[in-house]
Amino acid sequence: MTLALTNWLRYLIPGLLIATRLSGVMLTGPFWGASAIPARIKAGLVIAFTAVLLPVAGPALPSNSLLDLFGYGLSELMIGVLLGLAVLIVMEAAQLAGNVAGFQLGLGLETAFDPTTQADTTVLATFHQLMVLYLMLQLGVHRWVLRALAESFTTLPLGSNLSALTARQLLEFAGNLWVWGLQLVLPVLMVTMLIDVTEGFFAKAAPQLPVMFIGIPVKALCGYAVLMAAVSFWPGIFSRHFQQAVNFFLQHAHAGAAVTG
Repeated sequence: MTLALTNWLRYLIPGLLIATRLSGVMLTGPFWGASAIPARIKAGLVIAFTAVLLPVAGPALPSNSLLDLFGYGLSELMIGVLLGLAVLIVMEAAQLAGNVAGFQLGLGLETAFDPTTQADTTVLATFHQLMVLYLMLQLGVHRWVLRALAESFTTLPLGSNLSALTARQLLEFAGNLWVWGLQLVLPVLMVTMLIDVTEGFFAKAAPQLPVMFIGIPVKALCGYAVLMAAVSFWPGIFSRHFQQAVNFFLQHAHAGAAVTG
């Protein structure tokens, strides 16, 4: 009886650490971390994934002191959070593009309830976010995240940390949010700015022409037409961005393993 209890405890701590790394992804990652998914479902997924990973990712830890185990738990949580945030940056870039596009097309005052963040956001930002979420599921990015997480247990065993990752590298990657967002909204931005400049010339050339009343619907129609045309390129664009996000995590996981080794 005592031997069976000892064996059970030997798997308990690694199981809790695996669940902690998984919880980091469930808290921050898109789709997995959406507030629309009930907490019970997330807890069930964490338990199920932990049971699958425990036989292959639960080696003996170098130390079992309470302080060391607390440090291991923080490291595991940060590893999972990093993977979730890396993928979340792609979603936030899409939402940023939607906010800018909505402002340019005169939808800055039109807000809608975003079920994923429980916040008010512009209609186009919600459209961008839902489209990217659909593309994420269609491309199988949620499976990429799980595969990267499972691979991280090989390169970063329990008790490891991302010591090779610096704050500067993390901020540089987070800066892609602005670059990717600008790339997405650039077609709409260029068209609307061109229409605004054209309106200015018409207003100077023919002051009696009601440029403001004509320009608003023209800008909206042209902007929507360009946006619909640009959507056809989104699968390739977001496939590349999601792959960069997962590769960023795997790159630093391998670098952390090299430093630890």
